[in-house]
Amino acid sequence: MNRNASQPPSLTTTKQLNLVLPAVTVGGLVFFALIVNGIFFKPSTQAGKTSLIFGAAGLLYMIFISIWGVPLLRNRPYYGWLLAVASGVGVGIIDVYEPALIIGTTLPLSLTIIVILAVLSGRWPTYLFTFLVMASNIFSFLLVPVDQTSLFFLEAILIPVIAVVITETILGLRNSLLVEMKRLQTLNRVARSLASSLEMHQVVTLVSSAIQNAFAADTYYVGLLQGETFQMELFFDDGEFFPTMNIALKDTLAGRVVESRHSLLIRDLVSERKKRNLPFIIVGRPRMSSSWMGTPLMINGHIAGIIGVASYQKNVFDEGDLELLENIAQQAALALDNAEHHAEVETRSQHDSLTGVLNHNAFLARFERQAREAVGLKNPLSLIMLDIDHFKMYNDRFGHLTGDEVLTNLCQVIRRNVKKSDLIGRWGGEEFVISLPHANGPQAFRVAERIRTTLENLAIKDRVGQLIPSPTISQGIAVLVDETLDFIQLVDLADQRLYIAKDLGGNKIEPSLRALEENQPLAESEGTEA
Repeated sequence: MNRNASQPPSLTTTKQLNLVLPAVTVGGLVFFALIVNGIFFKPSTQAGKTSLIFGAAGLLYMIFISIWGVPLLRNRPYYGWLLAVASGVGVGIIDVYEPALIIGTTLPLSLTIIVILAVLSGRWPTYLFTFLVMASNIFSFLLVPVDQTSLFFLEAILIPVIAVVITETILGLRNSLLVEMKRLQTLNRVARSLASSLEMHQVVTLVSSAIQNAFAADTYYVGLLQGETFQMELFFDDGEFFPTMNIALKDTLAGRVVESRHSLLIRDLVSERKKRNLPFIIVGRPRMSSSWMGTPLMINGHIAGIIGVASYQKNVFDEGDLELLENIAQQAALALDNAEHHAEVETRSQHDSLTGVLNHNAFLARFERQAREAVGLKNPLSLIMLDIDHFKMYNDRFGHLTGDEVLTNLCQVIRRNVKKSDLIGRWGGEEFVISLPHANGPQAFRVAERIRTTLENLAIKDRVGQLIPSPTISQGIAVLVDETLDFIQLVDLADQRLYIAKDLGGNKIEPSLRALEENQPLAESEGTEA
């Protein structure tokens, strides 16, 4: 996989100008020396006039580079070839006239322009300029060989050698600078994206995008610790995303990172695994990685997970890559912590603080989704509305704390008799509501009866440890597909039947099982027993 940032970093015009400014200054001084030579030392001679012309033209050249050349070449890089040719021809002409100017002028000018071209245009325009200078040097030597042998061989050796050294050094430094800029750009983009992420899957998706943009990775994963295993919330291998899976930490590189609590960089897994006693297993594609790096996700001093990145090629990652991965992991860990806290706050805001069941609004919102799904799929959905009989008596006789104990015990009984997919909500006061997806009327009645009999035989104590009378409940049942297609009407119907049960003396379920069975056109294909 190639690094493919959406907008690769580049040196700004100001940065490029700062890099070439020393070379432009040196070149300007050389041309100024030619002007001085023409005005003060040979003012009336042809050589003096030539020196003055070359000096003035060279100064204009350097002014052009510093004012217009840098932005022009940044926006139109192909102009670098024209600059290389023009510069090579210009230095070549100076080389031919060098005996009449200042001996040795060609060498500093060549080196100066090599630096400028290497920074602004890159490797091959610079080498083209060097070739043109060498060609003009040979031509000049053949044209006027007297007393120039030593200078010719000096330039013939120094210019190409120094050209290679300067060019490759500058390009190496420039590429290193661009890599660091890209890393900072990636980290900044990740930090800004993760700062606004409040859901775990969104955090994982952003981390995946950051890894793809930042590293030449063939495979990577984000795993969260779960005891002695870690769950791969994200796992990408050789062009394919794999489903979530749990992996045992034992005998894995991830386990080594968790055990040491430090990042791990492996440049060549094949050769280093025996030397460093590196345990590993292969998941995903049946192919072993050659380069690997991993770093822990640290939240409040504890390891919450790990990010692992690998390549099928060796020596792909270096310390700079590991440092960037660590920075991404720090941002991801912070975002995961924020997402977890947000989820906790969101959960608390949707649940009743005393009983832990859904509050009125949260239940109604989720119930509406269940009802729409049931209608769309033509599945039954039953609703039980229940109320504690004579609940005021518990508050008046035994105190409000005992009344709260009755409410929490009721909700515990309900939870033990319904499925996890069923919804339990506090409708208000001592009134509760239960949504039973896929349950028809008779099935809902049996659930209601279990809740009623369990609560009726429940032993509850007051504040001093004395047993109090077991609470009873009245319940009303309504079935969505059987009786109405409107979930609001369903709630109203269940509420009406609840009050019918209370008017009958309480501890009743309305309607009766027989009435529900007579009104039941669907086969009992799926039970709702806990």
